[in-house]
Amino acid sequence: MSRLKYALIGHGRRGAAHLSTAAILKDTFEVVAVCDAHPESAAAGAARLNIGSQASPKFDVKAYTDVRKLIDEVALDICDVVVPAPLHHIVSCYLSRCGIPHNVETGLAPTLGLMDMMIADATENGVKLQTSENFPFVPVEQFVCKLIQEGVIGDVHKCYRLFSTTGYHGLAAIRCRMNAAPTAVSSIGHTMPVVPYVDGAKRDFNRENLEFYAVDFENGGLGIAMVGNKNGCLGRNKLVGFESCGERGTIITNGNQSASGGETVNVCTDKDIALHNGKAQTYEFQREYSDDGTLQRIFVELPPSLGGTVEWVNPYQHTTIPERGISLATMLDGIARAVREDTQPLWTGEMGRADQEMVIAAHRSIRTNRQPIQLPLQPDPDEEDAFDRNFEEQFGVHPREDIERALQVNFKAL
Repeated sequence: MSRLKYALIGHGRRGAAHLSTAAILKDTFEVVAVCDAHPESAAAGAARLNIGSQASPKFDVKAYTDVRKLIDEVALDICDVVVPAPLHHIVSCYLSRCGIPHNVETGLAPTLGLMDMMIADATENGVKLQTSENFPFVPVEQFVCKLIQEGVIGDVHKCYRLFSTTGYHGLAAIRCRMNAAPTAVSSIGHTMPVVPYVDGAKRDFNRENLEFYAVDFENGGLGIAMVGNKNGCLGRNKLVGFESCGERGTIITNGNQSASGGETVNVCTDKDIALHNGKAQTYEFQREYSDDGTLQRIFVELPPSLGGTVEWVNPYQHTTIPERGISLATMLDGIARAVREDTQPLWTGEMGRADQEMVIAAHRSIRTNRQPIQLPLQPDPDEEDAFDRNFEEQFGVHPREDIERALQVNFKAL
């Protein structure tokens, strides 16, 4: 199959990263359109690629502000949806009904009912729906999972994670490390007022939240995730971390997808168990780069009894994609491969629902005085109605009854 015709829907901060990555994957995608509610943003996205340079060839990208017009005028193989989360279901369902495969940014949707609606529409129309949950595909995360799968630290029974925002990223990664389905969530929540400020990502804050999740897994394992102000704003401690505890040792990483370095495997050989009172040896992750600074591989040198040299090789070492962009490239390649080979996407809509389901369970636990919430969950009519009321109050249209009308109103409103 020739290159897939790709359109970005939503050219904001995150959307710009998607667009740049798709342009680099020039053997996979032909970027043909950028759509955004704001004409200036859509035009700027298209212009970035249309100008071109010797290093980056010129594209012929059209700018749109109306998704319906985009679909009517351009033959598309894949759409990449990076609009605000309350609009995910509207754009996704419309694309499914038009028969267009698509990748949707995280979280998949704010409520279980909306996610079920997206998944059902994709299934009924035979459309590939992928959740763009890129965190498990950060190079370090891929390498950690390889170490776990190869039994380097033994079976994993506990994971701890501290991070700054959006618990579904960390919960997805914990789910991968545990290699098991979650069965229950208990949570503690706290909110405090703060002096209003705007952070480095241009987000407004006047309150600060802290959430603490305890997730039980079907294999008897336990995952702990704490989400709070770990970005260093207001002088808070920047410490983030991720620790996976196996029967023979521990893997420690910094837990932040944009950071790297300092990761270790702390593991015992049989000799360490027998003669050194179970004191683990520390083996540092190492990185190998090409002359131009492109990551080639991540590896660790272990004793032969623990597997010797274990490595993860960068599949994008022939491109200019930096380490922090490899996970997004992996996601975009995932939806492309699903379309070309008629296989399941890398992270399906159901998997995105499972990640968000744990967050929703945590919030239900907070509301019920920290009681455990059993999984899987069913949609709560009160949660669904609350979303619908707020949406209708803000935009003057019901978010589910008429998708095409909702699509029109919201893209003009945002």
